[in-house]
Amino acid sequence: MKLTFRHFLRTSRRFVFENIMDLEHVCIVHRRWFQNLRVRVQRPDYVEYRLTGLFYGLRQQVLARGGPVGPDHYWYEFITAVARMRVDGTLDGEDGNLTQTEIITFEFAAVLAPIMWLLRPLFVHQKRDILAADTALLEREYVLDQSGFQRNESRTPRVIIYGGNGFFGRIVVEELLRHTTARIEIASRTAHKVKYPGFESRLQFIESNLQDLRSVQRVIAGGDLVIVTAGPFQGMPVTALQACIAEGVPYIDVADDRDFVCRAYALAESKTIPNGMVVLIGCSVVPGLTSLLTRFAQATVPRILQAKICISPGTKHPRGPGSFACLLSTVGKQFIAPAGGKETSVVGWTKPERVSFPAPMGDRTCYRVVDIADHFIQPRYFGTETVEFRIGSELRALNMMLSAVRRIRQALKIPVGWLIPIGRTLIHVAAPFGSSAGGLMVEITGYAGEERRSETWCVFSPDGGERIPSIPAAIAANMVLQKAIRGTGIVSLPDWITRDQLVAELAARGIRVAVRSGAGEWRTVGEGTKR
Repeated sequence: MKLTFRHFLRTSRRFVFENIMDLEHVCIVHRRWFQNLRVRVQRPDYVEYRLTGLFYGLRQQVLARGGPVGPDHYWYEFITAVARMRVDGTLDGEDGNLTQTEIITFEFAAVLAPIMWLLRPLFVHQKRDILAADTALLEREYVLDQSGFQRNESRTPRVIIYGGNGFFGRIVVEELLRHTTARIEIASRTAHKVKYPGFESRLQFIESNLQDLRSVQRVIAGGDLVIVTAGPFQGMPVTALQACIAEGVPYIDVADDRDFVCRAYALAESKTIPNGMVVLIGCSVVPGLTSLLTRFAQATVPRILQAKICISPGTKHPRGPGSFACLLSTVGKQFIAPAGGKETSVVGWTKPERVSFPAPMGDRTCYRVVDIADHFIQPRYFGTETVEFRIGSELRALNMMLSAVRRIRQALKIPVGWLIPIGRTLIHVAAPFGSSAGGLMVEITGYAGEERRSETWCVFSPDGGERIPSIPAAIAANMVLQKAIRGTGIVSLPDWITRDQLVAELAARGIRVAVRSGAGEWRTVGEGTKR
């Protein structure tokens, strides 16, 4: 089935082609017909994207693509589950007095022919409505252009965030929308949209898969910064870092997995990093904040022997599936951790210990879990001989249930994929009984000369503790965009921000920092504290 539309346009070819290749306006000018646009490819000569079509109330997923063919011709097509609609467009005449002709060719199964012919008037009405809206826009632009109006096209930074629609990624996005002027592109496999009221004009949703290097390369080309918040990092490829090195785009991730961090460091150290490109690996709670807190403690404990890391997140706001996969992957699993300069075997979610956080968190039970990146980072930067990592809930009942899951997994050899829905169910059931207070504590033990010392640093929040893992990456991103973090290659995790800067940034977000010497009392570290 073919439909031909011909009409006059008081505009220029430049504006017509801009309109075809510009995806910003599709779901705004034509919001009656389209919504939820997700970009796949966007180049000067070709665009490809998915969106939700609203054909008289009938919702359907649509793949759209197209581009110019010479100075007077263009094409684009819409592909749905039942039909393909290709548009071949031609422009004739002089700018300001153009004739636009579009021929739409519908392809569909023969059995649908009677239905498509019955729907023909509806297709015609939809197309005329779209043409009328586009014509009004194009002619207004031409009038303004002829009157001498100059468009302000000042460039804003372009930040690509992989996993920006996940639990921790959304917090990073919110922080950057609030504290920077950057344009944010949220990239993920499905590119499902997340609402950020008031910031829609600064957001774009892109379909891209970290398992596909070419997909990543297409997305990050020309970017100013790439942040990877997707998870879990266990087994994740380092394609984003690989593509960033090839393009010279600064890179930040929130990786907590030792294997991923080791592979990322090995890649960055084996490649020639373009001048001025910074690489910040593991910029989250672990090993990011733990490295910073260890550096702060080193002023008191110069020779570090042991780092004991304890995390107790609030349970009021359950995390996403990536976080559960990370945690549950080590429940009941045996892993190797450095201890006293040697290696020791530890089973995940064992050896409970009562630890004391600052008020209002108080005492909480934490278990040995997770083969974290600090087992690589601590010896690398501090020569730490023993690294111990613990995590525990504020709710004793939840801790006991997870301990039971550990025993079941050990006994029955249950795959981690089966544990994720069980674990998520347990935590969702417990959520109404918990709080959002959460924190991270790093106890450093070692020597100052011949004197044995210990000092403990804690980052915590009485409310909204679930934000803490995302905040370091957001702060670092802002600093990278402002050129406050300079250099080439891997940025030292313990040194990218000063103590006073970090305390001030955290305080501005309602997050506190406290310190204690030995078994003494907790002291709040304020913004005015001197180094």
